[in-house]
Amino acid sequence: MSEAAEAALERDDPLELMDWILEFAAESDDRKLAENCCARLARHRNAMVRGNAMLGFGHLARRFGCLDAHRVKRLVDTSLYDGSDYVREQARSAAEDLMTFLAWEFDLPDDEPPDHEAHT
Repeated sequence: MSEAAEAALERDDPLELMDWILEFAAESDDRKLAENCCARLARHRNAMVRGNAMLGFGHLARRFGCLDAHRVKRLVDTSLYDGSDYVREQARSAAEDLMTFLAWEFDLPDDEPPDHEAHT
């Protein structure tokens, strides 16, 4: 693991990590390292960090056109049902990117309230 990545993960500062993971996923030339960092942070105690890790998977899918399907799909599937609205929204965004760029399939939950005849 790169020294910068290792240091950021060791400091475990949520404010730093939520920005760092997005930048790292968008700019790292090492797909496997970036994917591993996103996977690790997808389980973080802080919802903003978890949500941004989901966005990181979307960035990686667009940039590299491949990810570890078994691991990443499971993390995104789980995050679609996270207790945090933010994590669920970012997981949905990631799932949409993964469907678009990697042709993966997801059973997305219906989070929209039912339309009762246009609220008449």
